[in-house]
Amino acid sequence: MQKRARHLDGAPREASVAVLGAFAGSALAADVQLYGLVDLGLNWTQVDKGTTTTDSFGMGSGQNSGSRFGLKGTEDLGNGYKVGFNLENSFKADDGALDKGSRLFHRESILFVETPYGELSAGRTGGLDSGVGRYGQMGSGATAMSTGWDNIAKTGKVFLGLGDRMDNTLTYQSPKFAGVTLLAQASLKKSNVNEEGDAIKTEEGSSDADRYYALGVTYGAGALNAGLVYSQTDWSRTELKGQTNDDNQTVVSAFANYDFGMVKPMVAVQYFDGGKDEDSDKTADNKKTALNKGYGFVVGGTAPLVGGTLKVQLGWNDYEDVKTGATEGNNIITGVGYEYPLSKRTSVYGGTGWYKAKLDYSNGEDKEEGYQAYLGLTHCF
Repeated sequence: MQKRARHLDGAPREASVAVLGAFAGSALAADVQLYGLVDLGLNWTQVDKGTTTTDSFGMGSGQNSGSRFGLKGTEDLGNGYKVGFNLENSFKADDGALDKGSRLFHRESILFVETPYGELSAGRTGGLDSGVGRYGQMGSGATAMSTGWDNIAKTGKVFLGLGDRMDNTLTYQSPKFAGVTLLAQASLKKSNVNEEGDAIKTEEGSSDADRYYALGVTYGAGALNAGLVYSQTDWSRTELKGQTNDDNQTVVSAFANYDFGMVKPMVAVQYFDGGKDEDSDKTADNKKTALNKGYGFVVGGTAPLVGGTLKVQLGWNDYEDVKTGATEGNNIITGVGYEYPLSKRTSVYGGTGWYKAKLDYSNGEDKEEGYQAYLGLTHCF
């Protein structure tokens, strides 16, 4: 009598096939997807600061879009209800290291529920006034170069109140009605770790933690898209180190764009009171070193060109730095980029940019000027 084939552990092959089939069926029902993006290229940068000029040339990861991989999925519960998740990692393609300290899923880590009455999510995601994550409104819909295209035309150099990714965040997004979508968001502790990856030992929701609250509204009809976000951040009292201004940040951000087909002009504005500069969290004791009040503008657009997309961006701001004693500061950014698709998943890109930053004191001034050119390849999977 012929014996049935068995695995090394003695289990019948038919049973293993059944288990694998059940697992595959479960995964299919849950609609789980592995996805990612690898962005790698070369860049040249020159920075003039005072009498010092620094030149650098090297390989960079995430120049156009951050390199990442992730898992996402949804399960249909019936009657218009779904539950889903998104877990998104950030890594450096040039050396394979995690991009942001010890976080496995730095870019996003959320669980959400879709209902006929809107979507509710919890976890780590981008703020409403950021250009990142599932709910960030100040990204590619607001500015031509969004939060990518490396460091020169970076929107964060002009919008000093630009949001970022946050931990412990609840977000609600309403269904779209007559082109209008409403959003609300709150984080009772924006980050559980500091820049070095060490745990921040503060109670969630206490005055020792950075807390964030935001409301937003967007409108989309045909070729027109627009949005408005109001946010407030209550800074940790232990990090302000005796600031004389109010212990919070207020930011109002707005954008609009219209797609004419041959060209898509874009404009975005922001008012910030208590906004931080880009390097304000990178001091040795991780204290906030600048709180700024002012406004910023970014104008630009995209246009199809020879099978690819041309991107142009110009931005400037004007602000008061209430921490350092500078009477006034202003930044200017410019950038031109071009992206050409080699296939549905692979594209080559190149660009150049210039920025200028200036702080005027009662007894002098600080100036910084930078130039950059870059070329790279992006592949999605």
